[in-house]
Amino acid sequence: MTATPPAADHGCADPHDHTGHDHPPTGADLVRDLVRGLSVLALVLPVLGLVLLVAILPLAPSSVLVLALGLALGAVQLLVLVGTSLFVARTRARLAVNPGLMAVRSVTEEALRVAAVLLALLLWPGDSRAELGVWLGAGAALVWLALATAQTVSTRRRIARPSEWSKNAVATMLDARVTARSSVGMRLLDVLGTVFFQIGATVLVILAPVLVVGTAVLSIGSGLATLVLQRRSAAERARSLWAFAPFGIGVLTLGLAVLGMIAF
Repeated sequence: MTATPPAADHGCADPHDHTGHDHPPTGADLVRDLVRGLSVLALVLPVLGLVLLVAILPLAPSSVLVLALGLALGAVQLLVLVGTSLFVARTRARLAVNPGLMAVRSVTEEALRVAAVLLALLLWPGDSRAELGVWLGAGAALVWLALATAQTVSTRRRIARPSEWSKNAVATMLDARVTARSSVGMRLLDVLGTVFFQIGATVLVILAPVLVVGTAVLSIGSGLATLVLQRRSAAERARSLWAFAPFGIGVLTLGLAVLGMIAF
């Protein structure tokens, strides 16, 4: 009896052979990748805080209370954010994307920075201004790192738990073809941008208080970039260069601060 030739001999593809086929991720795949990525990010952010403290040890001021004052600065800035968010929630949700309200918040945060800087100069007049600025800024940055860590843990739990919110979030990411890796990566860049800006802006202000005008402008610019993204679809946000603006502004601010420290 003659053997029947295999399907490949007739030019027919094996229906079970998926080689060469690129299948888009499913909702379950995206949820798994997001949970894994956010779990890693939740561990990386506290490590960044420790690395920050180790990196600035050579610039340690005469008192550890400088760091405490920086933590207080970050906490009050956070209260301003919470206060404006509650105001928006109780009045008109449309104010959340209002440039005026965002500008007021940014100016208020920079005014608080000036107050902390002046208090530090009054309490520790013998310390180097650059050292005080670095540790004040680092304290404020640690508060925002803690907030980012808490938000990351909360988001991971909400994504992992089946709910209407998680279904909508995953569906939006699938429609926009946003991967878990890019989403987590952009979140990390945003946090780094905030850390860089807090340190850089505080150093600039303590070196020359008049530079608070410049830091306020940079802060408003970062906020405007965020507002621009909020008014676009998820697919447009994933491909927009505006998404990198907060990180770029943070790097610019820190770079200017380093130049200022070298010059002074």
